[in-house]
Amino acid sequence: MYDSVASCRDHRILERHLDALETAIATKADIAGTLTSAASLAREHYLGEEPLLRDFARHEPQLAAKMVAQHEEACEAAQRFEEARIEGHDRDMLALARRFLAIAQHNIIEEERDVFPLLAASE
Repeated sequence: MYDSVASCRDHRILERHLDALETAIATKADIAGTLTSAASLAREHYLGEEPLLRDFARHEPQLAAKMVAQHEEACEAAQRFEEARIEGHDRDMLALARRFLAIAQHNIIEEERDVFPLLAASE
């Protein structure tokens, strides 16, 4: 069952972590720690949305698939960031941090603009 209040609350929490990551990128201070925290929260959030998106896919398969793909892309960027960090590829780390940030922010926007209204209308 879709809970718009909980979904938006979760997004606001994730946005605070993404804002901290954006600041870390701008100042080049603790990008790794900030990204790790934001990515962990994003993964948890995405896992929580899986049942909702599976159900949503019955009515809006393309839009649901798009959201799942964004979740996967954000998680992949975070994983590749960690690999670049281990290998000491600072330039790649910065690019991957920016990529993760952009995808995660964009996903929140699209879910709230496109998915949540359709879910609320179907209740």
